[in-house]
Amino acid sequence: MADYTLRQLEYFVAVAEAGSVTHAAAAVHLSQSAMSAALADLEAALSVQLLVRHHARGISLTPAGKELLVASRQLLASAADLRTVAHGLGTSLSGTLSIGCFQVVAPYLLPELLATAAVKLPNLHLQTTEVDLADLAEGVADGTFELGIGYDLVEDPRLKRWPLFQLPPYVLVAGNHRLATRKQVRLADLADEPMALLDLPHSRDYFQSVFAASGVRPDVRFRSTTVETCRALVGRGLAYTVLNLRAAVPTALDGHAVAPVPIAGDPPALTVVLLDAVAAKPTRRASVIAELCRSLFSNPPGGRS
Repeated sequence: MADYTLRQLEYFVAVAEAGSVTHAAAAVHLSQSAMSAALADLEAALSVQLLVRHHARGISLTPAGKELLVASRQLLASAADLRTVAHGLGTSLSGTLSIGCFQVVAPYLLPELLATAAVKLPNLHLQTTEVDLADLAEGVADGTFELGIGYDLVEDPRLKRWPLFQLPPYVLVAGNHRLATRKQVRLADLADEPMALLDLPHSRDYFQSVFAASGVRPDVRFRSTTVETCRALVGRGLAYTVLNLRAAVPTALDGHAVAPVPIAGDPPALTVVLLDAVAAKPTRRASVIAELCRSLFSNPPGGRS
């Protein structure tokens, strides 16, 4: 029989995420001394040091603490799953499921997922966080997120990938651009024009591969970390851009017209994937939401392809 308790694990996770015993204790409405005692009891029960306390600088995790953090999150999620079953909720799932989503994909997919889940699973709270691809991979691997949604651009053996749909790249030009009415465009046709690059880690390497496949070196005049800024620059006639996800309306946020044009040939496509951790056993909540994602996004609906 284990000498530790789920409550001690909850406190340990709270401290690890807060980076401070004081802040974690306040968050769970516990005295600092009681929190410290619970952590000491957990370390004694496991015969391992989990935390290093730094005077006036909070705490850091030992290597053993980092490993236990992942296992603790998984065990606590499984315990919550058991509680749901024990309460006899049947198909009416409850509790909270944490989902990480790549910040570029989020506006196109999360509203549909959240709206559908609200109708089909009204007692289940989906807690979503928008992050970059590196933080998405790390968050799924370490248990911060039970599920992740993003592009398949990060190689990480700790992750399982479930393909949802593919997105070929396209060129976005101003509504009055000379190529706006073309059925297809070659990147070489734009080689002498300024480009606005969606400049995010991993994404920038992908776009470089798209141009390299066409033997074109783009004139990157503008860089932005948001899709909408790139679209706005295009709408103003300052540049063209290359994107994968399509908005449902042919205008930038400021109302200027833009036009998506497919790229000729067979440019490298992006795959949108559902992620979970290799080391984790999916909870019932995670399995149900994963299946919902597959049913909603198995093909790119209108406006996304």
